[in-house]
Amino acid sequence: MKKLYPAIPLLVLVLLVGSWGVHHFAQHRLEAGIADFRASIGPNATFSYATARPRTLARGAHFTAVTYHNPAMTLIAADVRLGGLTGNNVQGEKIGSIVLRDVKIMTQTSTISLDEVDLRNLVLPNTDRASADASRPLGFDSLVLDDGTFINMHLAVPTSQTDVTVARMTVAQYGMGRTSHLDLDRLATQINLTPTRRISVDHIKIDGPDFASEVASLIQSGHLIHESHPHTMDLKKVEIDSTHPMLQIDHVATSSFSTATEDKMDTTLGNLTLWSTGNDNQTILNAFGYDHFNGNIHINSTSDRSAGRVHLEPMTIESADMGNLTVVAELDQIPFDDMAIIPETARIVSAAMTWEDHSLASHVLAGLAKSRNTDPEIYRQNLLASLAASDDASMRAMGRFLQSPQDHPLQIALRPMKPVNLMMLGVALSMAGDPSVAAPLGLTISTP
Repeated sequence: MKKLYPAIPLLVLVLLVGSWGVHHFAQHRLEAGIADFRASIGPNATFSYATARPRTLARGAHFTAVTYHNPAMTLIAADVRLGGLTGNNVQGEKIGSIVLRDVKIMTQTSTISLDEVDLRNLVLPNTDRASADASRPLGFDSLVLDDGTFINMHLAVPTSQTDVTVARMTVAQYGMGRTSHLDLDRLATQINLTPTRRISVDHIKIDGPDFASEVASLIQSGHLIHESHPHTMDLKKVEIDSTHPMLQIDHVATSSFSTATEDKMDTTLGNLTLWSTGNDNQTILNAFGYDHFNGNIHINSTSDRSAGRVHLEPMTIESADMGNLTVVAELDQIPFDDMAIIPETARIVSAAMTWEDHSLASHVLAGLAKSRNTDPEIYRQNLLASLAASDDASMRAMGRFLQSPQDHPLQIALRPMKPVNLMMLGVALSMAGDPSVAAPLGLTISTP
């Protein structure tokens, strides 16, 4: 044992020299990596920091007070930790983990701030180095990411006076051709126009879409791709309000499957409540004496994108207060790439509806009587007499329904000679007693 004592100082010296050598090597690798990164981002971009320390075996680094700037954006982070750096310019740079704290990203149109960003197994795309007149592209469509967590995110878009906050968001399996997952807690959006609108969702979970391919499609064509594998979406506690409550849904669940030309979708809205907007802005709810609608909606649909057609089989609306509606319908001229204009273009090819009434019929009659300044009971009796005396079987069936709505479910069928615009359906039904209107619509009304 005594013979070992003289060797101890030598061992300590070797460890100290070795440690210094490893640190020197790591520091050299870090400086070389920073120089290479600065060269890759081009002359119009800058990268700066307060301190930079290498991590074990030159496989990572710790930066403080980081700023990255190019003509399109500026990123600031109080603290950045990189680990597990591998790969190269040919294979793509791989980062085992990257954690950013107190992050702010600023563009000409928006600002994003986050308390923390935690990314695992990130692969940066192998893109060309930036040229003298262009910054290196961000390449969000071609990134690969196993897991990403974003804490307390706030997005501000001054031009649209919109603010969005997210308490926590996680993304998993992001990358071209990957089945991705999104989990989001406490989304809140405020649109500061007049009147102010607020939208909130307690929880969002989406499984199945290829997010990276959809981003690539948006960048390249402005449209989302139509994916050919199942995906689901689940939302909890959706709310929209302004100066008054407008909409609330306890639960939204959607599952879908797509092929090259067809989409099959099943959607449920659980405990949906819609409020009227008040007496100063009349709605259908106001006109019929309701201050809100509450119920459940279930839609089962098949869409043929190549033909621009949608088949509903069925759509059901169940309201304990108003009644229950079941619809089977065929629609055409559906603009799948611009769904916002559906009301303008969509047409009804055929439809069959069944209505089981709880209170809507009496509310409609009272509303019609009020609009004509007529006593509701007198209006009702005159209408029943007119319908009973009609030569048209559909009008007599309508009379039987209105005489005792709870006892006679109402069945309406539409088989128009030519498809009728969706926006014109209400007008057409209001003129159902006119044979010149009912016949071209193929309109029939019956009570079982």
